[in-house]
Amino acid sequence: MIKRSKSSENLIFFQYALDILILTFLSLFFIKIQYLENFHKYLSISYLYTAHYKVLILFVVSWYFISVNVKLYIGSRFSGVIPIIKKNFYQILSFSIIVFAVSGFKSNELFSNKLSLKFITVLFILTTATKILLFYGIRYYRKLGGNNRKVVFVDENSNTYSFINLLTKKKHYGILNCGEFLFKVKIINKENKHKYIFKEFKNYIINNEIQTIFFSLNGQLPKETHEDLVYLAQKLHIEISFIPSEIYDSYSSLNLEYYDTYPILTFKKFPLDSFWNQFLKRIFDIIFSLFVIIFIISWLFPLIGLVILLDSGSPVFYLQKRVGLRGKVFNCFKFRTMKKSVDNNIKATVKGDIRITRFGKILRKTSLDEFPQFINVLIGNMSVVGPRPHMVIQDEHYNDIILKYSLRHYVKPGITGLAQSKGFRGEIATKEDIHKRVIADAYYVKNWSFLLDIIIIIRTFFNIISGDKKAF
Repeated sequence: MIKRSKSSENLIFFQYALDILILTFLSLFFIKIQYLENFHKYLSISYLYTAHYKVLILFVVSWYFISVNVKLYIGSRFSGVIPIIKKNFYQILSFSIIVFAVSGFKSNELFSNKLSLKFITVLFILTTATKILLFYGIRYYRKLGGNNRKVVFVDENSNTYSFINLLTKKKHYGILNCGEFLFKVKIINKENKHKYIFKEFKNYIINNEIQTIFFSLNGQLPKETHEDLVYLAQKLHIEISFIPSEIYDSYSSLNLEYYDTYPILTFKKFPLDSFWNQFLKRIFDIIFSLFVIIFIISWLFPLIGLVILLDSGSPVFYLQKRVGLRGKVFNCFKFRTMKKSVDNNIKATVKGDIRITRFGKILRKTSLDEFPQFINVLIGNMSVVGPRPHMVIQDEHYNDIILKYSLRHYVKPGITGLAQSKGFRGEIATKEDIHKRVIADAYYVKNWSFLLDIIIIIRTFFNIISGDKKAF
């Protein structure tokens, strides 16, 4: 069993106590409203508590058992705000069944159906708001140096120092690097670095109360180091995590299953492998694209088309072959922003590209050139949100040089995506540029949710309004 820090335990208890306080207060408040509506009586809180304390106990107990199942109060310091909102949504959704059931079983209504909906809505808003405030409050506290988690790093691979730099940069994670234990230590850069000797390492983590070991896989230390560290972590009840040698390593995609008592590793299913998730995403795509086509595109297209004709002649639209779901090629619609050239299908756009027309610069800067792709969404070969589709020649090139690049083809390409909402767009000048996009795309494929799509759309909207510096 991994030891939880005292501060973590206190935080869990505080969150639970706060939710119970909100739940109890709202329950009594809405019961009071119900009495006023039915009997037009003003009753004290103490009377209501005495009359309905059994219901309140049932609510508190139900909330606790649902929270355990949803893992409402268990999270990682590396998690974002979206998982918190998702968990709380599932918590309230499950708890609403209890509310409606209890109201139905009582001889006198606890809440009417209308009041029950109001109660559930207000409960969701208040509990979500407190959790978000607490989330950002803890982040700020960690930035100031509080609630740190002591960690050490063992061995090194191609990703070790990128990960260390990330933790150093993002101080709100509250990770305190207490040392790096390596196969060899260069004297030039010896600060905070130690030669890995098992006995000395064991004494170090005990004496310094280390809470997590980060072990770099496929490093320079002998293979038996892996087993030694796992055994040591289990014996001392401290956490051990592994840094893969490749960012797109299969370790993160494996699931442990048992055939009788024999353990077998299989690849995890992605969220959009589920029929119901696909159905939800497709319904949203149809509704959203129809809304844009009817209320925006219907009057915007003629205006843009006219300006394109006056600026650079015909054609107004440009169809380009792009790679989509499962690697299938489709025709991607765009407003024409470039002069006619044989290079347009084989050469990516770069900053200051002489092929871009005068009006084309405006269309690209405002992302209006992408609006015809809502037709692609309605047809079904694109989605509102997903990895941006690349040209065929680009796709073939990156697929050969970047491991797990093809993972982005497991979902439909999108008009906007996680990479674009985070600012990873524009010219691909270095290998790092495409790596950042592929990392974001891989995260999206593995962690898709309807809420994530909504967040990406909102971010994209604000990026367009504020003006994206990387758009050209």
